[in-house]
Amino acid sequence: MNPRIGDDTDDYCTRCHRLTNHTVAALVGERIAQSSCRTCGFQHVYKGGKAPQRASQVKSSAFDQVLAGILGERAGEPAKEAPRKRKRS
Repeated sequence: MNPRIGDDTDDYCTRCHRLTNHTVAALVGERIAQSSCRTCGFQHVYKGGKAPQRASQVKSSAFDQVLAGILGERAGEPAKEAPRKRKRS
């Protein structure tokens, strides 16, 4: 079913910074162009119902890739444990 102006949808609100209920505010053809947050009333471009990826997640995955390259490990392969040193008694 095609969306119509006034229909309810879920979208990421750029003011609330949460995935909340929205109302379809504008259409371009059969595609939602703008939505209005039902929590705060802010009208913004429709984000497709997806929250943006956080920079910390992107940075950590890039760091893991660089670290794997330095240590000679392959992505997705668990790291090998270093041999334990024995304590002298």
